[in-house]
Amino acid sequence: MKPEAVGTYLQTRRHQQGLALTALATRLCPLNVLAAIEQGQQAPSVAQLTQLYHQLGIPRNQPLPQAYPIHRLPIFNQKLQNWWQTQNYGELVANIAAGEALHQLTTDSDRQAVLFYYGQSLAAIGDVDAAQLHLRAGLMFMTPQQPQTYHSLDLLLMAAENAVDVQLSREPNVRGFERAVTIIRAERVVDEPINLPFVYYQYAQSLLQLGRPAAAVQVLQEGLAWAVAHQVTYLLPDSYLLLALARQMSQSTGVTATE
Repeated sequence: MKPEAVGTYLQTRRHQQGLALTALATRLCPLNVLAAIEQGQQAPSVAQLTQLYHQLGIPRNQPLPQAYPIHRLPIFNQKLQNWWQTQNYGELVANIAAGEALHQLTTDSDRQAVLFYYGQSLAAIGDVDAAQLHLRAGLMFMTPQQPQTYHSLDLLLMAAENAVDVQLSREPNVRGFERAVTIIRAERVVDEPINLPFVYYQYAQSLLQLGRPAAAVQVLQEGLAWAVAHQVTYLLPDSYLLLALARQMSQSTGVTATE
């Protein structure tokens, strides 16, 4: 993924806003730098990209575009989806912990959905031990079909569990991420793939935590190329920003990814 990709993205968003390039020029991003970024001649820094996102009103940290509904409990599902969309993770955790939702579910897909939302919310509020327990429980309900095909939620659980494991393990690995990415590469996901950038993004975040920025650059490049090829826009701004950070960190350590 070369600099022209983020340049094209920024140019498209600017045109959608009806703004001239001069309207975005600042001391941090003078006109000549802006032109070079849009033309793919220069990669923006984290500070420049953050500023441009603000100027263009580009949102970040968006919730999953495709929900995983709990069919057995439609009223509870409506509340859960609202807590998730508004990132009210504490409320979501409190209601699942105090309720009987898990005991009332009768299908593996419903159990997986609740355990994913619960595990991710636990991780978001800092209870990573409980998050790991419930995400692993979600993986136990994964039932790949023959030939080996998966649902997107299976891959999100793999990534989320591996991300928590990286935080907790004395000898962390990225096997869960690699398994998920291998399945994506082989096009063995049978449902809507719109949520799959989550896998690449969490993978890159974990690699940065492990002090491997050059590897994070490669993962983000692959994920962004996949998203562009499949016309998936979820996490695009976040991924471009994380890529800028990974490149900065890689340059500071003197290790660069192969373009």
